[in-house]
Amino acid sequence: MEASSNTAAELNIQNKSTRILVGGSPSYRCDYCGQVISEQMQFSGVTIRDPDGGLTEHFFCEEKCMTSQYPDI
Repeated sequence: MEASSNTAAELNIQNKSTRILVGGSPSYRCDYCGQVISEQMQFSGVTIRDPDGGLTEHFFCEEKCMTSQYPDI
């Protein structure tokens, strides 16, 4: 996988968090490596405000994947 060329200065980051998927939650996949994020698994989330004002959430199975996608975060 290739790392994004986005830098933290270019991104309008609204939130960075560590989360745990609980029962009844939707299934997610890591936006970097594609690994399924399963129930009770700790994962990272980043919420970015798009240029049009909308919010986009990105999920990563581990910190390493998040920093591979967004090295300057």
